[in-house]
Amino acid sequence: MKDTKMKKHYLQTQILTFLLLFACIMSCNGQVKTNLSKDNLSATKTTTNSPPKMIRTQGVVSGNVGCELQDRAGNLWFSTSGEGVYRFDGKSFTNFTTKDGLNDNDVSAIIEDKAGNILFGTKSGICKYDGGKFSKYFKSDSLTKFGITSLLEDREGNIWFGVINKGIYRYDGKNVSNFLYKYEHPFYGDRHEKYISDIIQDKNGNIWFSSWNGGGVWRYDGKNFKNFLPSANYYKTNQDQRNINYPQNTSDYLSSTFYSPSKDHITDDMIFSATEDKAGNLWFATRRHGACRYNGKTFTSFGEKEGFVSYGISSILEDKKGNIWLATDKNGVFSYDGKTFKNFTTKDGLINDSVKSILEDKNGNIWFGTRGFGLSRYNPKSAVGKRFTSFSE
Repeated sequence: MKDTKMKKHYLQTQILTFLLLFACIMSCNGQVKTNLSKDNLSATKTTTNSPPKMIRTQGVVSGNVGCELQDRAGNLWFSTSGEGVYRFDGKSFTNFTTKDGLNDNDVSAIIEDKAGNILFGTKSGICKYDGGKFSKYFKSDSLTKFGITSLLEDREGNIWFGVINKGIYRYDGKNVSNFLYKYEHPFYGDRHEKYISDIIQDKNGNIWFSSWNGGGVWRYDGKNFKNFLPSANYYKTNQDQRNINYPQNTSDYLSSTFYSPSKDHITDDMIFSATEDKAGNLWFATRRHGACRYNGKTFTSFGEKEGFVSYGISSILEDKKGNIWLATDKNGVFSYDGKTFKNFTTKDGLINDSVKSILEDKNGNIWFGTRGFGLSRYNPKSAVGKRFTSFSE
């Protein structure tokens, strides 16, 4: 009888111990953050020591990530090639695709208009998100078939958008106007130099358009367009590798083997992006000739001679402290304080050395979108060696 009571007491003790252990485990699990969203799941679980991740949902093997926008609510928006868009609220990522109403999963640009709508430039026209649902920005079937390359809302509320091989369009809320489609290049003639990769508006109200198909850049002052192209020597020395045949009987087109950037001309005719710094200088990211700065009168080249790379600049940004950040296609990113360049690569924690876009958030962090579905954040306030954080698979 005594043995039976002892066994019963032992069993009760074991059950109580198990219940206490279970309660402890459940309590600990309560500290685990989850990244579940009402839309597609961007990530499942992450611990307090691990950052949330952008997770592929469409099966795209590679593709670029574009750091596009921080909206008024503080959310960060990222475009992708094939995986739709991602919204980051500081804690978790939400992935939006065609299943949610997005026009297309290939997204090239994201802006927020004055009404607070988020506009997406896609391979299938412009899409609008009002915070609750997605809808096509234009009702016209022809406009929904456009491959959008860039977006801008100017100070007057006009929406400007670049369209593959069709130049520039402007929408004033009622009418759509087309510009630059009939443009003829002085050396190429009527070719498709109409791929507008970026659009910005400067402090004086001028709108700048950068071309990725050999058109250089244009400046629109509200009435007229002015085109900026490299010097003739740029084309003589075949800097663009298009092998143009010049008239043999014209001395102005004699073959040359040396090219030196001219202060009177932009250094390249393929410009990926543009930005304006606090001093009012325009910076251009070029394909083969580093960065180019324009002060309104002369062009200054930043390339190999200046201690910088001579190849592939994809994006330029000036941060709140006045540093210029330059993304490269092969050599990571560079920061320029006005005197020296500092290089950051995968050795420093960057997720990929082929960087396509840059964005600064309200807290002063710098975000980098890369090839291979890469996303990195640089926190200048963190200790050296811990400044880069990866947010993608």
